[in-house]
Amino acid sequence: MAGALQNAGMLFRARRYLEAADAYRAVIRLYPKLPDVHNNLGVALKSAGQVAEAIPCFRRAVRLKPDYLSAHANLAAALEATGDLRGGLEHRIDAWRLEPDAYEPREALVRALRRCPYNKAHPGARAALAALQANPDVDQQALSDPAIRLWASHPAIRREMETARRGFPEKPAGAGFKPITTFLADELIVSALSWSIVAHPGMEAWLTRSRAWLLDHAVSGNLGRVDADWLAAIALQARAAEWVWFETEEERDLLIHLADLHGRGVETPHRALIRAMYMPLETDPEIDVLYREAGAMQAGDTAPRALLLRRSLIHPREEWRLGEEVNAAEVTDAVSRAVQSQYEDNPYPRWLSLSRRPRTTIGRHLGQVLALQQPVRTEETLPRILVAGCGTGRHALQTALRYENAEVLAVDLSRASLAYARRMARELRVRNIRFAQADILDMDSIPDRFDLIESSGVLHHLDEPMRGWRVLRRLLAPRGLMRLAFYSRRARMPLDEIRRDLPDRGDMMKRVRAARRRTYGLADGHPGRALLRSADFYAASGVRDALLHTCEHTVDPLWIRDALEELGLHFLGFELPDPAILTEYRRRNPDDPGGLDLKAWDVLEADHPDLFLGMYQFWVQADG
Repeated sequence: MAGALQNAGMLFRARRYLEAADAYRAVIRLYPKLPDVHNNLGVALKSAGQVAEAIPCFRRAVRLKPDYLSAHANLAAALEATGDLRGGLEHRIDAWRLEPDAYEPREALVRALRRCPYNKAHPGARAALAALQANPDVDQQALSDPAIRLWASHPAIRREMETARRGFPEKPAGAGFKPITTFLADELIVSALSWSIVAHPGMEAWLTRSRAWLLDHAVSGNLGRVDADWLAAIALQARAAEWVWFETEEERDLLIHLADLHGRGVETPHRALIRAMYMPLETDPEIDVLYREAGAMQAGDTAPRALLLRRSLIHPREEWRLGEEVNAAEVTDAVSRAVQSQYEDNPYPRWLSLSRRPRTTIGRHLGQVLALQQPVRTEETLPRILVAGCGTGRHALQTALRYENAEVLAVDLSRASLAYARRMARELRVRNIRFAQADILDMDSIPDRFDLIESSGVLHHLDEPMRGWRVLRRLLAPRGLMRLAFYSRRARMPLDEIRRDLPDRGDMMKRVRAARRRTYGLADGHPGRALLRSADFYAASGVRDALLHTCEHTVDPLWIRDALEELGLHFLGFELPDPAILTEYRRRNPDDPGGLDLKAWDVLEADHPDLFLGMYQFWVQADG
């Protein structure tokens, strides 16, 4: 048997998959109860493109060995490939339960939860989501959408959400409207509201209309009994959205009446929480009482009200102090000063959690995210990394957590953004990173050279993107790598219709709401409605960054090609969100399996203008 298995393995490695499958079948005829062989047969058939034929093999393997993690993962992938997402999710859950602390099964489960259609209840998915929401190493933003869709699989909830969305935001709620607080404060939804920006149009409509209902009933004195967890969770979501939800003149008048009631000594139950759905809790007239309550909280209290107090009263003070510790740098370029002002007012992005993964080397990471045809030589011993334009630190901290033995310098124009980043670094106990205020354009004089420079979505906000890129090129060590991201000209064109005729000055929140209202009003099928799937659309800073930026340039693959030629950099490939994109590229360009021809990418994008909605994200390398 050993010789037969060795022969089958040799055939598989030679990519003679069907011959390998025949060899595994021969072993199975003699030894039908070996789970490894059934699994390997399935892998061979799947590799040969016979996915449906592979599924019974994987099923047999897990029946023979129920704790066979690889077979569960392979069966899940095969079911997903044939469109059985619900069946695939079952086996993603099984694989994760076998090793709940392992990164790969956990992240595969998160992806499966995000893809699965929840047209009916799914107890296994609910239990998995609840466990993942309690895991501090999981990015809670990724769990928000499946939590809402799973909850909305209940017919009564789905019906009320659809009713709330009808006519939103132009028309008021119809007769018989039921606020979200009518239902039990479901732990999945309370967690999603507390720990993410909910990117769901139906949920925003329901929350916005519920907020107005709660305010009206609080002022009229007939609020009744309402679960305080609901109120605090809605206030937390309003805070995460930076109070960008649509509001009416009537609501603004009612807020004044709510304050008047307090001034006359009439304390409406939950008044502060309802008010916090419209404006910062730290502006409440009972601020001294709230500060005392915040000071008396237990450090690990994660109840929604405790989170609201902490984020409203404690974190801003911490950030102010951390911002004061940042050495101020003079920004001389006029456009850079305008961009700096934008991010001082609206630090971006707003985020609350990260997904922690095992540390790796830069070379191994490149092998995972690019279609490399041969390994890339990189500095792996003590890589020096620069994150140029780190914003509020999300990407920079992910980088610091990803690479072994790395030391990261993260710079940004905005002290407010850097203060947020420094607080999150302390909260997450990330110690191999330091932050500094700097304009990329003024970094020519620093003596450091870096093995990796990351600048994601930054250079296209400079007055001259190439001027900033040249500075970064001079900071790159020999054989150094760059990971960059630029807006696609074609992908951004549909947004021009949203921005057209919007006021270019005046109250920023009014401009942001006008942009959102226009996006909601786009016809079904309009490519600009892709924004409704982005968390950026549901927070004021995200809308300003996406649609109302002070300075924005867009590029195309040919521009990238010419820039790389000028800078003496070699293109290593795009990071692609969907493997199907590379499959289509290879179908058109079979002689370039690595996807390195930027002219060919330009042709492909011309046929599929939405290919790079999330920016061109790519890697390049300098000569040795």
